[in-house]
Amino acid sequence: AGSGDTGGGGAATGSPSEGFDAVSMITQIADEVIAKQYETLSESAASFSAGDESIATYCSAIGSDQESAQREIVQAQWRLVMADVQATEIHVFGPAADNGEALRTRLHSYAAGPLSTCGVDQSVVLAEEDNFDIASRSLNQRGMGAIEYLLFNSTLDHTCASQVPETQSWNNRSDPERRLKRCELATRIVSDVADAASSMESNWQDYRAEFINQDNAGDSLQLITDGLFALDKLTKDQKIMVPTGISAECSALTCPRLVESPYAENSYQNIRVNLLSFRKIFTGADGLGFDDYIDNEGFPDVSERFLDNIVATLEVIDAADTSINAEVASIQTVADETACTNASAAPDQPNQLNVCRLAGSIKRITDDLKIDFV
Repeated sequence: AGSGDTGGGGAATGSPSEGFDAVSMITQIADEVIAKQYETLSESAASFSAGDESIATYCSAIGSDQESAQREIVQAQWRLVMADVQATEIHVFGPAADNGEALRTRLHSYAAGPLSTCGVDQSVVLAEEDNFDIASRSLNQRGMGAIEYLLFNSTLDHTCASQVPETQSWNNRSDPERRLKRCELATRIVSDVADAASSMESNWQDYRAEFINQDNAGDSLQLITDGLFALDKLTKDQKIMVPTGISAECSALTCPRLVESPYAENSYQNIRVNLLSFRKIFTGADGLGFDDYIDNEGFPDVSERFLDNIVATLEVIDAADTSINAEVASIQTVADETACTNASAAPDQPNQLNVCRLAGSIKRITDDLKIDFV
């Protein structure tokens, strides 16, 4: 797969094999997967910001008999936009990687570290000032994670230390006022998300010609390959193995603070979309893809195993009957920790710690990614 480091610990050598049109594959993935995902994201984020079912519509309903119904609508809209964001997390290169992944982190900052809930709480108060600019706030106080916190967290008290001046009187305000102020900040953040999504789409269109150029085929192939390793580093490790404590990067029994989307309890769905996006790139959206490349090299069993393991992993996700947040919270003893490790080692066996089983199921895919795919 191209040349140089794959990002997954292996070294790729050589160039596209004879008899296989790598440029056609790259173009297929660029146009039918990446560009379409950015276009869809730009459209859904714009609708979330200014459409009929936007956050502003919910803000207007706060305090009325329509508040509950509008909140459910806007929460459903958040899930739709979040799915579109998650689809783009498996191809972080080109415009998504520029400037330290600034646009990507404006969309969703989870990959860069935990959300600063105190920072978001401070922003809620600061947004009451005429000169407030959401762009002045740190990226870990913006994006889809911040919107989730503002729309789904039913605890209205702030999360800051008592000495933080902006939030000292916040808990004394009425519940309707606090919901409204949170909603008003959410409108500002989603506008920033929509702007970032629009920039990502237009920047990708500008980058496309360079990406599919015959002279850049080796480099572009390498970028796609490196992007696929997000399934290992982001999806498997950061979203599952660290929060559950399977990974040594979690120094405690578990690290629940590092669960993605804890307020919406949307973590399984996020991972599902990551996996579907991985498969879409791997198969070239059922056009010319890496599966065809591998088949052309004479190893159809490898591409078939990838696809079979993806299907098996989707089945593990769909077997979940609770959230990852709840499952991580249920790991409270050393015995639970051992049960989690065992579930990860036997992903084909149903287990009440389904998230641990999921770690092992994804690991099958990423182990093949690191070895046979390379």
